[in-house]
Amino acid sequence: MTAVELLREVQALPARERERFFLALLKLEAKPPDAKRKGRQVKWPDIEARARLIFGKRVFPNLVMLERQEEAI
Repeated sequence: MTAVELLREVQALPARERERFFLALLKLEAKPPDAKRKGRQVKWPDIEARARLIFGKRVFPNLVMLERQEEAI
């Protein structure tokens, strides 16, 4: 069922049932997140540090920008 179809069904409900539906939706949003997700935090790798180890202080040209400049001329 698409969101549009769901909205049409909700609009067709009597006012009291529509109100109960929206209150139930708000109640779902108010629930705290699962306790399981508060577990370990992901440690992301340091990409910049790895690039410095591999390439040192060398700076490479941005080939995409150079190509765009050549196309503009």
